[in-house]
Amino acid sequence: SDAASQAWLPVRLVKRARAQQERLPAVVLLHATGASKDSMATQQAEFARRGYLAVAVDCRYHGERSVDLEDCRGGYEQALVRAWRRSGERPFLLDNVWDLHRLLDWLQHRQGGGGASRLPRLARLPAQLCQPDVDAARIGMTGVSLGGMHTWLTAAADVRVAVAAPMIGVQHFGWAVQQQQYHGRVGSIPLVFQAAAADLAQQQQQGTAAGAEVSPEVVAAVWEQLLPGLLDRYDAPHSLPLLAPRPLLVANGEVDPRCPMQGVEVAMEAVRAAYERHGAADKLQLYVVPGCGHECTACM
Repeated sequence: SDAASQAWLPVRLVKRARAQQERLPAVVLLHATGASKDSMATQQAEFARRGYLAVAVDCRYHGERSVDLEDCRGGYEQALVRAWRRSGERPFLLDNVWDLHRLLDWLQHRQGGGGASRLPRLARLPAQLCQPDVDAARIGMTGVSLGGMHTWLTAAADVRVAVAAPMIGVQHFGWAVQQQQYHGRVGSIPLVFQAAAADLAQQQQQGTAAGAEVSPEVVAAVWEQLLPGLLDRYDAPHSLPLLAPRPLLVANGEVDPRCPMQGVEVAMEAVRAAYERHGAADKLQLYVVPGCGHECTACM
């Protein structure tokens, strides 16, 4: 089945050839919607040149996990529709956060010593997959757009992410629903919202479901089904403060329609307060590119 095909996580590691015997700081690089780990190859090479173990993965229904190699994005969007219709998967964000938690287990295991003993389920891995080349106390994570959301939520849930830099991924989902500023995000994965609007119109016996409106109520219903509890329990104002006092860089475009800056600023108020309570205000940075939309620029 499509769901069963997502049970494995393709990973690419890049490091300097002469670093075979060193324990290196690691950085996990996460791709955007419709892309794959291949899109992070240039960044991996650069981080490896600087002395890092550079890690990239394919998120669910992308890259080597795509169920339609000719239309990766279409296969992903169909998975979101199935999730809306209660397939049991959480392919938008939460299943990927789970995968990244397991990736961190593996990186910790590669440190060797005590890390391995705490993770007995990894003890049977082949030796070539368990080289002691990771400093598990120095694992960073960054990602673009969808990868930025994965970075934010994984770092909030797992303190093994020592530093995080989500790019054009942080947003205040609840603010966007309340202010009806969700159109950019809806437009990035339209099929699930169209399906939800049609399904809800039929349930409410409002006649034909064709062309049913994607209203704030529809958007909220989709988020609640795909990401239960997001809007009131782990939206950005609630979960991002959990990163304090770890270093956090949030990068965004000034006019990004998918991650509206007004919502980001509301969320960042709570984040700044948390960092100030920890005496770590200097570990937090919001970097905004003037005039930039939903784009990861070279200066980010």
